[in-house]
Amino acid sequence: EERRTLATDPDPEVRLAVSVHPAFSEEERARIDYRVPLDRPFCFHPARRVPRDPADVRRDALSGHPMLRRKAAREHTLPADLVARLAEDDDLGVRVLLAQNHLQAPAALLLRAFLEYSGPERERLPTLPNFPRTGLAQFAGHADPHVRALVARDPDTEPAVVERLTHDPDPEVRAALARHPNLPAPRLAELLADPELAHAAAANPALHPETVDRLVHTHGRGPW
Repeated sequence: EERRTLATDPDPEVRLAVSVHPAFSEEERARIDYRVPLDRPFCFHPARRVPRDPADVRRDALSGHPMLRRKAAREHTLPADLVARLAEDDDLGVRVLLAQNHLQAPAALLLRAFLEYSGPERERLPTLPNFPRTGLAQFAGHADPHVRALVARDPDTEPAVVERLTHDPDPEVRAALARHPNLPAPRLAELLADPELAHAAAANPALHPETVDRLVHTHGRGPW
């Protein structure tokens, strides 16, 4: 009786909170007028000291309620079939939480999560081992500078694109592309004399050993 009363409470936060009560069946849950928030952070969660019952995790992963699927997506030991299922979930929170918390999250999911999510710990996604490195040059004209900066991770980015992005209006993008090994040599030489980008350019792996030696010996007397 208390659950039924709370399920029709005028406060949407109350209805949402009670909608995940384990005593509800999926049919009863579906009849509750709850709203799933999209403005919450979808971040990394440390592994539990005591793992959840796998049957409970599977039940949540297969639930029609996005909040329960989000709970399942945070589990580090989620089996492969559920990883594949939740990677295609229609809820942003489920997809991003899976990307943030599961080492076997597929590359396509990691990239999609980075493109669609702009909340806390977004910058963690490209550091994950499965994050793609190829095909990122397609984002050279993206409106989001954080997405344009991904182009620096793609080893196949055309030299002309790399050079163009060293003139990008965003400093993060300029610095990221100054380190790209496909940066044409004349532009790299220019950047080594640029007070803003010299440090980034000096980390470019395409630098000749003689240039590296010169930078080492002149450190402290130039823009570096």
